[in-house]
Amino acid sequence: MKIAVIPNYNMPDAARQVSCVCGALRNLFAEPMLSQEQAFPPHDIDRLLADCEAAIVLGGDGTIIHCAKRAAAFGKAVLGINCGRLGFMAGLELHELDALERLIRGEYDVEYRMMLDVAVVDNVSETHYSALNEAVVSRGALSRMIEMQVANNGVPVTSYQADGVIVATPTGSTAYSLSAGGPVVDPALHCLLLTPICPHSLHTRPYLFHEDAVLSVTHHTREDGPAVFLTVDGEEAIALPADCEVRITRSNTRAALIKLRHQPFYEILDRKLTNRKV
Repeated sequence: MKIAVIPNYNMPDAARQVSCVCGALRNLFAEPMLSQEQAFPPHDIDRLLADCEAAIVLGGDGTIIHCAKRAAAFGKAVLGINCGRLGFMAGLELHELDALERLIRGEYDVEYRMMLDVAVVDNVSETHYSALNEAVVSRGALSRMIEMQVANNGVPVTSYQADGVIVATPTGSTAYSLSAGGPVVDPALHCLLLTPICPHSLHTRPYLFHEDAVLSVTHHTREDGPAVFLTVDGEEAIALPADCEVRITRSNTRAALIKLRHQPFYEILDRKLTNRKV
């Protein structure tokens, strides 16, 4: 069985962790596949994902999310091994490598997670991004709020004066959206979650939308107003021109996470957020 092993070498002690995982796989007569470069993401990550039968990712939630999105394009499932702090997306902790035997035997479940298609649309172009956690439209460094309008299928829903707005998947409900006051949503559900960031209102609340919603976020700022950016899954910030629309829909692609042991979602949530040990 060919297993792509994709570590985040920015994490402490990454080389030793990779050695332990690869050794455990070889002991189980599996073939670990590694990039020749110690970088994340490696330039040949797509080759690894195309050629493997499954992928093991070593890192925190951000690392696992990035790889799960890339793997989804190849129809491959990802097993996250937590080398970060919380590890909501991880299927194993570092001290649980004995469980890799179940991966090789095929004794595991695959949990599919909804993703978002995020399009930046202006008068001349349309650029698409994929999100597993969330898409965030927010102001830059200036402290002034921005004015935003949100519509669903062309019908106005609400407007905000706020620092920004988050559109999250159920997976992303435990990330930035939770910190901004959004609800926890079971990842087995299919829906879009809209959460404002620091709204200037006493009555603003998050919204839940059907999975087939077509949400659009537009913003209006004065010439001397703050710059506005789109950030997808906490990665690169994309500057948004004033006349553009951010259109967010359910993606046709789903991320696939390997689960080697049964862990109810709310048990994981309680343990991770209270820092209880496994």
